[in-house]
Order: sequence, then structure tokens, then C-alpha cells
Amino acid sequence: MRSEEDLIRTLRTAADQAAQPPAAPGSLPPGSLRPGSLRPGSLSHAVAARRRARRFRQRAQVALATAAVVIVAGGTAAVLSGGGWQAQPAVTVDEPTEDKPTVGEPRLQVRPAGEVWPGAVVKMPAKAADGWKYRPVTGISPTEVLVTAESSFEKAGRLEVYDTSTGTARVVGEMPAPEGVKGYFSQAVEVGEKYYAWYGESPNNRDKWADFWIMPREGGTARQVGEVTGDLSRVERIGVTDDHLVWSVRQGGVYRIPLAGGAPEKIDDTDGLHLTSWPLAAGYAPGKSGEKNQNRVVNLETGQSTAVEAAPGTTQLTCATDWCFGAQRDRTVVQRIDGSDQEQLPEGMEFFGGELLGERFALVSPSSGGDPAGDYIPVRMVYDPATGQIGGVHRRSPEGSTSYGFGTSSSPTTIMYWDEDKKGHRECRTTSPAGNVSCQSTERGGGKEFTVLNTLAIKPAS
Repeated sequence: MRSEEDLIRTLRTAADQAAQPPAAPGSLPPGSLRPGSLRPGSLSHAVAARRRARRFRQRAQVALATAAVVIVAGGTAAVLSGGGWQAQPAVTVDEPTEDKPTVGEPRLQVRPAGEVWPGAVVKMPAKAADGWKYRPVTGISPTEVLVTAESSFEKAGRLEVYDTSTGTARVVGEMPAPEGVKGYFSQAVEVGEKYYAWYGESPNNRDKWADFWIMPREGGTARQVGEVTGDLSRVERIGVTDDHLVWSVRQGGVYRIPLAGGAPEKIDDTDGLHLTSWPLAAGYAPGKSGEKNQNRVVNLETGQSTAVEAAPGTTQLTCATDWCFGAQRDRTVVQRIDGSDQEQLPEGMEFFGGELLGERFALVSPSSGGDPAGDYIPVRMVYDPATGQIGGVHRRSPEGSTSYGFGTSSSPTTIMYWDEDKKGHRECRTTSPAGNVSCQSTERGGGKEFTVLNTLAIKPAS
């Protein structure tokens, strides 16, 4: 989800994890995980939130500062700046220097995603042939990655498809900005049967405005479908059919506009619903902000509504197509939509702010502690509830910052990516006569290629 509810969840996770004690060294048998089948480690202290539009930025900065986390775009040290939160997938995790593990407790061993799912982790260039920077959006097949190409910082100007099997890129078309709109940024891209679609905003302006665009999947000229203002411009997610573009707004409710042009209209009986991936939308039970449980899945094409059964004591329940993830006290739970197959994950596997990958995978935070210089400690982990397998994303740096990125699609992306050539660097200096030490972590190098995990390339459970 990318609703206000999810932002609150992510920020609350950040604050909670920042207060957790570090994990301990030791070892557990590596390999696949079944929910509840491993001994506990401890919770991670580092978490990042994805950016929101201008009206949420100040509160996000405060909460994330508490969690010792910086959000950047493309690895650039620019906290919550530029054009809209969906365009900001890159997250930099800074390991606090004061973390000292306690001897004697076991720590979960995790293998890199490339070892767990070797066919799903590939390399691709970080730039197009003309020097424009790539930003992965999502996988459109096991070997094809949809990307935007940026002429400058956050300025998506072109859609391309990179084929990881041949190492070649194909230009789909240009992503133009509307004439006369200052501070315009294209936002999340959606993959439909016939069209790619996206919306744009001017988030640094005071106006409430957004527009919608489509482009044929086989390539061609982009076309603006329409514009909206006021509350209808608070776009959360979009979808595209053969004849309509649909979107949900942050306060709840799903709308549509004809691709041929015309006035927007609200889809009947969608009050309080939030689009997840067309045609599915989510409804939420009453509750405290940041802790609400998803309580139904609604198919907006058929009108069918399926109840989501949350066990007593569960909060933050969020569902993909078949599986749901939530929290019970300080543990993550996984279950089917109907409440069956419910299990608790071990401690140290914290559901990462409601973030889902594709139709079944979840992003979880690993245990803190250990020695990044000698042990493989991932920055994040991807968990597959259908098989119990888990793979590590990137590697935590012993020298400071370590960044990774999410794909920028509207529906849950299938892509995570990172630059293995970027190296963390920490500089410390004394800031007062009392001897207080201030440290700043940055990344250096890289910029040539991404390592990409595409969950579409992971074989379905047998």
C-alpha cells in the first residue's frame, strides 16, 4: 500500500526499531525458512520510509531522523527532496556506531538472494547509451525489466525495456511534461494489458493537481488522458484497462476516467477502498492510525468482496493476492487471506512497513548486530511464504551507508536493485571541547551497473 496508513506504519516501524537492542552474534543453520521454524534472533534497528508528497515531508523527516535513516534518490544524499515520493525508491541504511552485540545468543544466517534464486538476480547497466540514468520500475517478464530513463535528477523522460537475457534495451517512448506546468514530475508507472500508464504532479507547488498519461505497450507516442484537481488529485495508486484509467486517492475511494477523454467519475461502492493492483482494492477495519488491519479484498470488476480474517492481537495486516503479513506484539505473522496457515516468523524478521513485492513476496528487516566485515549481513531480506525461502538484499557495509532501491511501479513492484560497487564511507570529527564525536556516512564509487532481483523470475512453488 502507498496510502497515508502505510506511511504511518513505516514511520512507526522506524521509531520502534530504532529503540530495539542490538542482536547477538552466533549462528543458525542457513537455508530455507518456514514460518515459526527457526530460533529467534532480534529486531533490526534500521528502517527507511518512502517519500510522500510535499504535505507529508516535514513529519516524515522528523520520524526518520529518530530512526537514524536517510532516504535518497538514486543514491544521492538528498533527504525527502524533489518530485514526489513514488519517484524515490533508493534507501540508505546507516549502521549506528554504538551497536555492540551481546555474546552468546544465536543470529540467523541468511544467504544472498543470488544464491537462493540464482536465475532471478542479474546485472544491468545503470545508464542508457546516451548517459540518461535508469530507474527500474518493475519486471514485465522473468527476463524483462521496465525502466524509466532520467535526463536529470528525478526527471523521467523516457520508458525503456531492458532484456536481461540479451543485454539489450528497447525504447518504448518518450514521457513528456505538459506545457506550462512548472515543477512537474512523472510518478509511478503501471503496466496494463495494452498500455503503460502513469500520472504526474507538481508536488512543490501549492496547487492540488495531477494528470494521467498512457502509452501503447508495443511503443509509440504518449497521450495525456486527463487532469484532476482538489481531492481527486491526491493520487495513491493507478490502474489501466482497455478503456479506462483508474486510481484511488489517499483518503479512500476509487475513480476512473475514459481513455478517450471525458469527465472523471467515482466507481460505485468504493468509499474507503484503496487500489492495490487492478482490479483488486483493499478495505481496512477501524483502528489506530498505522495499526489498522486490512479486512477485505474487493474485485472492482466483478464486485466480489472477500473478507480477510485477522487473528486476535494482530495489527498492520496487509495482503497480497493470497498471503497476508502483519504484526503480533513484536513478531511478524503470515497467513492466508482466509486466516489459514497462520504462523509467526522468528524474531529479527520484521515486516518492512507494509512493503510487498509482486503477488506474494514480502520485504523484512534482518537482525542487527554481527560483524559486517566478516559475516554476510544483508541490508534487507525478501521472504517467500509459499516456499519458506528467504534471500538477502545487498550487503551491510562495515564502513557506513548501504543503499538499495525499490522499483517505482504503481502496483507492488517485482524489483529490488542495488549498486555493489558503491562503498560505504564514514567520516568522524570532534564537534565540541567536551569531545563529542559526530560521524557522517556516505557512499562512494559505483554508478555503472545495478544488481537486480526480479521476483517474476523465481519459480512458483510446486
